Amino acid sequence: MPAISDHLARASLRARFFRSRNIRTSVGRLHVLDAEGHGRLPPLVLLHGLSSTGVHYLPLVRHVQPHVQRLVLPDLPGHGFSDAPPNGMRGDALARGLREALDEVLHEPAVIFGNSLGALAAIRYARERPDRVRGLFLCSPGGAPMSEQDLTRFLDTFRVETHASAVAFVDRVFGRRTSLRHVVAWGVRRRMRHPTIRNLIESVTVDGLLSAEELSDLQMPVWLSWGRRDGVLPREHFDFFREHLPGHAVVHEPADHGHSPYLEDAQGVGHAIVDFLVEVQRAQLPE
Repeated sequence: MPAISDHLARASLRARFFRSRNIRTSVGRLHVLDAEGHGRLPPLVLLHGLSSTGVHYLPLVRHVQPHVQRLVLPDLPGHGFSDAPPNGMRGDALARGLREALDEVLHEPAVIFGNSLGALAAIRYARERPDRVRGLFLCSPGGAPMSEQDLTRFLDTFRVETHASAVAFVDRVFGRRTSLRHVVAWGVRRRMRHPTIRNLIESVTVDGLLSAEELSDLQMPVWLSWGRRDGVLPREHFDFFREHLPGHAVVHEPADHGHSPYLEDAQGVGHAIVDFLVEVQRAQLPE
């Protein structure tokens, strides 16, 4: 499923001394890009959203790599350069493949940044492996509970069968209308129509969404960032996270950010991540 641009982005990351690895899991090979950082802040994992891939974090990498000890960019199962699960693309297969890969790749606890679906995956991994997660940076996380009717209506927004619907979707993702919207829409339509992604979308049920307890039980430091220009997720989803995340969670609402702000404001998102990493490290230093 990777596009030519994804191969070029991976080559650019390799030029920054990233190693391309294929980790064997029970749901197929999971592709991971892994590099040493140039700083002393905790290791950082970047988890992408639906139909995206780790190489799409290329603009963000140069803003965080100088500050961290290590940087890990996985492709979720069925995304990017990773295999599609042989028994179908479902949320449980995605979670299992990511868990097995991170268990092998992470040699010490890391901070996990996740956007959208990646943030949901980060929450689930943090609950299963709290000893491996030093902090969670959640950027417009998915997974808020919905009724059957609301879920059906929400999933319909990811049906981008025409170029016009793909352009409309791009406009909802970005905080500002980009001049490249038609070019980006071509890639979005191609990825969203892929059978693996359609299979994942169609497998979502209300039972697979988050509960309030899954958020309130999180013990590690948490940063929630939700752009006020996010046109993908309903505002009430933000209200759910803000209400049910533990009291120590830090909540930010950048006025100009959309659903995936690292694509528009990599420097600003990078600075926020570094600030969070500093706080995580400071909180865990011995007194």
